[in-house]
Amino acid sequence: MENVVKASPTKEFFVNMLVRDLMLKQAIIELIDNSIDGARNIKKDNQFAGLKIDIKFDENKFTIEDNCGGIPLDIAANYAFRFGRPKTVGNSNTETTGIFGIGMKRALFKMGKIFSIHSITKTTEFKLDLNVQEWMEKDDNDWDFRFSSYEDHMENKEENIGTKIEIIDLYSDIAAEFKSESFEKEVIEHIQRRVGLDIVYGIEIIVNEKSLVGNNISLVDSDDMKPIKKEYQDGDVNVKILSGIAPRIGTKYPPEEAGWYIYCNGRLVVAADKSSLTTWKDMENRSSGVVFHNKYAGFRGIVYFSSKHPEKLPWNTTKTGIDETSLIYLRARETMFEFFKIIGNMLDDIKKNTEEEDDGIEETIAKMKGTEMTIENINNVKESRIVNIKNISVNTVPNVTISYKKPKQEAEELKKMLDVKSYKEVGEKTFEYYRDAEC
Repeated sequence: MENVVKASPTKEFFVNMLVRDLMLKQAIIELIDNSIDGARNIKKDNQFAGLKIDIKFDENKFTIEDNCGGIPLDIAANYAFRFGRPKTVGNSNTETTGIFGIGMKRALFKMGKIFSIHSITKTTEFKLDLNVQEWMEKDDNDWDFRFSSYEDHMENKEENIGTKIEIIDLYSDIAAEFKSESFEKEVIEHIQRRVGLDIVYGIEIIVNEKSLVGNNISLVDSDDMKPIKKEYQDGDVNVKILSGIAPRIGTKYPPEEAGWYIYCNGRLVVAADKSSLTTWKDMENRSSGVVFHNKYAGFRGIVYFSSKHPEKLPWNTTKTGIDETSLIYLRARETMFEFFKIIGNMLDDIKKNTEEEDDGIEETIAKMKGTEMTIENINNVKESRIVNIKNISVNTVPNVTISYKKPKQEAEELKKMLDVKSYKEVGEKTFEYYRDAEC
């Protein structure tokens, strides 16, 4: 008997724990993140035009294919498939989303029992095929994968460069989700929300032949009003905080879109937050009873944390939220609280100077021109904690309420014809139609 007490994990236990709390849509985002990290290595300054990520899935298999530079052979052999980030790995020259070195493996193990990876760079190519069950049944001391084939010192054509991952023999619950049309819609919305900024920067993401759209944030930036901004370095993390008013689209501000948006290295981790996480509800206790009200529906706050040391960013381990105990975040939160008071007080002043029933805020903001929030735009905004708005007093005609009853069937027909969701909108649209036609 050896003087050794064995404490190493079994592969089966490790894999089961690795994927236990990972949602399927998060697993897909992990694989997309790897492609986007590759894009950042070959395209500087977030200029991703010409790059593409193509995702396909059904109840039989999942594939993701990109032209984002490929995985270099030495990286694949020594780092990319390690469980955990080795200390010997140096810091990246780009702002990546990889932190712990488990994202891709966790996503692959989550979905199915067999996966293959084929990657081509300018000078290398490899294929890796793995049967997860066979790998787990091997000696628990052997955690390594094996290349099916590899080649170095090549001269590959540009159109062939990229990575393709295919997963088959899907787990039954995963196959059921992939078969669902509602899941497809959900995952598209999730991707657009989480990496929508990268789509704005030009990378094309396609899911089951459907092209995704970017999810950008707009702020009023005109002679009438400028956003307020603070930028500083907190150790190895650059912090940009921007706040202002969104340009109005349509007749009303959607209250659900108001709040704080927080990015970590381009990944949206908090969206439209109006909770104590981002100081919003704190206003109730610290600022004369100010809480969320529809008059604040135009408020937008943006925080952008960026670093070449992704492990130092204030996100949680799944990269789906903020670590509320992070000192970097707590320091930023103080400025966020200050900015919300500034913009909130401005909105209060606008409302005070309009007639009681008048929608003065929207009337004011509707006249202003917004600019899309991108990193380039953030850099162009001058640092300031003072917000100026011209002609804050608005004199408009007070609104009135018009009500009448009509047969439900006829009203339903009009809803369908006008493509609206409520009877109130039917009344507004028919009023506008008559006014425009007869007046």
